[in-house]
Amino acid sequence: MIFQFTNNRPRRRTAGLISAVSVALICTALASPHNAVEPEVRASDLLRQAVSNEKTGDKQEYYSWADRVQKPRGSVTKFMVETPQGILARAVAFNDRALTPEERLQDDERINRLLDPAKMREKAGKQKDDQQHIERILFALADAFQCEYGVAHDDRNLRLECLPNPGFSAPNYESQVLQGMKSVILIDREDKRIASIQGTLFRDVNFGWGFIGRLNRGGSIEITQSKVAGKHWGITRMQLTFEGRILVVKPLKVEETDTSWNYQPVPKMTVGEALEFLRNNSVKASH
Repeated sequence: MIFQFTNNRPRRRTAGLISAVSVALICTALASPHNAVEPEVRASDLLRQAVSNEKTGDKQEYYSWADRVQKPRGSVTKFMVETPQGILARAVAFNDRALTPEERLQDDERINRLLDPAKMREKAGKQKDDQQHIERILFALADAFQCEYGVAHDDRNLRLECLPNPGFSAPNYESQVLQGMKSVILIDREDKRIASIQGTLFRDVNFGWGFIGRLNRGGSIEITQSKVAGKHWGITRMQLTFEGRILVVKPLKVEETDTSWNYQPVPKMTVGEALEFLRNNSVKASH
C-alpha cells in the first residue's frame, strides 16, 4: 500500500496542488539505535530505499477501516472499504454522535448513487488523481532532501533529519513544497518503510511564481503509518496545518487531523457488495 495517503483520504483539490501538499506530505516522507548510525548505509540512500518500498504494483489485497477527520467546524467518522473500482465510505458519526434517521437516509442516498457505474468511475478518477499528486511528492523525497542520521529515541526506527537539497529542481508543482520544508523522518528498521514524517515550512513556498499559490512559512504536517493488519502498512494519523493564498487573492487555511484504525482484510468486492458490507458491518465511532 503506497503511503496510502489515500488513506484513503480523498480530499481537497486546489488546482490539484493543495491536495498534494496535504495528503502527500501525505499524503502522505525515521532514530538509529539510541546513539549510533548505520555506517554502511548513507542516510539519503536509506530514504531512497524506503521510498522504493512504498511503491506497489497491482493491488492484490483489500481492507476496511475506520477514519475520523477533525476540522475546526467539527468531525466526521466514516467506515471505509477498498474495492477494485475505488474506495467507498459510509458515515457513522458526526461530531462523535450517531447519525439521526434523517442524516442516515441522506448519507445512504449519497453512497447508493455510486451504483451508477458512471458516478463510480468519476469518484475513482478523483481518487486516482489525488493518489498521483501524492506519489509525485513521495517519489521526489530522496532527490529533494539531504538527510543525516539523528539521535534515536527507540530501537525500532532510524531517525533522519532532512533539509532541502539546494540542487533539487522540482519537476512538478506538487514537489515544490519540499524546497521550503525541513523534516524529521522515521524509517522502520525491520521493514525499511516510512513510519512517520514531521515536516515544517521554514520559508514561504510559491507555486507558479506566486500566481498559482503560496504556502506561508510555519505550516506543518505530521504523518504516521505502521503495520495495521499482519504485514499490511496503513496511515494511522495525519495532522495538517497550512496557511497561504491561492490564485494570489483567495486565502487558504488548512487545519485537519485525520485518524484511522481498525484495519481489517476484506474479500475483493463489487460496488454493490461493498455497499452491502458497509451497511451490515459496524465500526466504533471513536478510536
